[in-house]
Amino acid sequence: MNWKIISAIFIALTIIFAGAFIGVYYLDSSGIAKEKKQLEVNDANELATEHWNQIAIENSSLIMTQYDNNATLHWIGGPLNGTYNGTSAINSTWNKFFTAWQAVWFYASTNTTNNPIITINGNTATVTANFTQFVVQNSATHAFQYINTTYSIEYYNTAHSSNNVNYEIISETFHITGAGKL
Repeated sequence: MNWKIISAIFIALTIIFAGAFIGVYYLDSSGIAKEKKQLEVNDANELATEHWNQIAIENSSLIMTQYDNNATLHWIGGPLNGTYNGTSAINSTWNKFFTAWQAVWFYASTNTTNNPIITINGNTATVTANFTQFVVQNSATHAFQYINTTYSIEYYNTAHSSNNVNYEIISETFHITGAGKL
C-alpha cells in the first residue's frame, strides 16, 4: 500500500467534508438570519399597530410603556406642533391630545402602496406609514373630524441577546398631512 496515495485521498476527503460542512453551516446561518429578520419585522409591525390602537383607546399609561426614557416625539402640524424630548414631555403631549378629543378612532390604509414599510438596520427598526387616519370627536363641540397623518416610529432593540427582541420607541413622528370636519 502506498501511504502517499492514502494520505492524499484522506486529505482530499477531509477538504470535501469540511467544504460540505461549511456550506451546510452557511445555509443554516443564512436561513436563521432571515427568520430572525422576519421576526423583527413582524415585531415592529405589531408594536406600531398596537401603539396606534393605544392612541385610539386614549390610554397614555399603555402608550408610555413603549417609549425609551430618552425618546423624542416630533409632532408636525396642528396645535401640538413641536418636538418633545423624554417620556414626561411625551406623556404630557398625548394627554393634551386626549383632552381635546373625547373619542379617537384609528384607521390604517389597506392600499398596498400605503401599507407600513418596516426596515431593520442592526438594532434599529423603523416603521413608516404613508397614510394613517384618526377620526376624532371634539370634547367641546362633539363634532367629528379627521386627522390624516404620515407616521414614523423608530424602535431600538434593548435586548442584550442576539436571539431576543425588546423594542422601545426612540423617535416618533406624527405628521399631520390633512384635517377637517366630517
